[in-house]
Amino acid sequence: MKSGNKIWSTMVDYFLILGAIIGVGFASGKEICVFFFDFGGASLFGLVAFGLLYIYLFFVIQYVSRKLELNSYDKFNAKMFGKLCKISNIVMLINFTITSAGMLAGADYLFQTFFGVGYKIPSIILSILTFVLLLGGIDKIKIVANVIIPIMIAVIVINSIQNITPQNVNLNITAGNMHMAIYYGLLFGVNNFVAAMPVLFETKQKSKTKAFVILSICIIILLNILVFASNHFTTDMPMFELSANVSPLFYYIYFATLVLALFSTLMICSYNMQKIVARDKKSKFISAMIVLFNLLLSNVGYAFIVKYLYVVSGIISGVYVIALIMMMIINLLIYKNKTKNTKKIK
Repeated sequence: MKSGNKIWSTMVDYFLILGAIIGVGFASGKEICVFFFDFGGASLFGLVAFGLLYIYLFFVIQYVSRKLELNSYDKFNAKMFGKLCKISNIVMLINFTITSAGMLAGADYLFQTFFGVGYKIPSIILSILTFVLLLGGIDKIKIVANVIIPIMIAVIVINSIQNITPQNVNLNITAGNMHMAIYYGLLFGVNNFVAAMPVLFETKQKSKTKAFVILSICIIILLNILVFASNHFTTDMPMFELSANVSPLFYYIYFATLVLALFSTLMICSYNMQKIVARDKKSKFISAMIVLFNLLLSNVGYAFIVKYLYVVSGIISGVYVIALIMMMIINLLIYKNKTKNTKKIK
């Protein structure tokens, strides 16, 4: 019984982290197109850079947190940035707001384009559901995420595999595009990783499980790169367009998957915002303000958010991650010096 509970707990945490990082960018294919599409086979170098970045960040944060006994995001952020932690929180809030607004705008775009449903009805419904879950806390979010994420991943993988052709697989890796592909790969990576950072402290994942998370992400990205390599799309949700190639029924299944992906990302990012603003307190007012602000920002439109605000968010995230790595190194050196001095005194 204990073994079964342990396995279930591991899967709950696994899908929470995976859901926080994958988000709707993988399900819609838009982010893959924006960050990898133009570089053809060179995108594989971006994928490698993306994977290595995640491996490093996952394990170094875990190591620093354990050594300095920092068991929550609040404590970790305060320790790393000291008096500048408020600036760090603002950076995180900007990223979470952009991502959350993108999810709401994406829902409106999806329903408007394919079903003619306007007046922001989808985004309002998702906002109400998110508000209810925020009041329930992380436990409720974990339960919902573990229903949504496995379905989402399975459908994305099926869609990718069904649309891979020999023309897609035979990629020509061009050295001229390699540097830019790596740049955009890292830009894509840090933006999604920052969205998952507070969630990492809500889980008790071992190193092996986190490695599986990274491997799962890289496999999904690789499948989508192969699918998109030889195709040009005019829609803002190319994976949905491709789902019609599988079967008419799968077309509707993928529509539902996109809605689930939008909701899962919105749910986790909104929770992260609440955690930063309210910390561990549950406040109906703060939850309502977070949901309302995200809804208002979503009015600028899905295409605008993905094309411009996501890139801005990626650059901000890049600066944040560089600063974070520097502060982790500094704090580790301070810790080691204190440990040496303590041993000398003894």
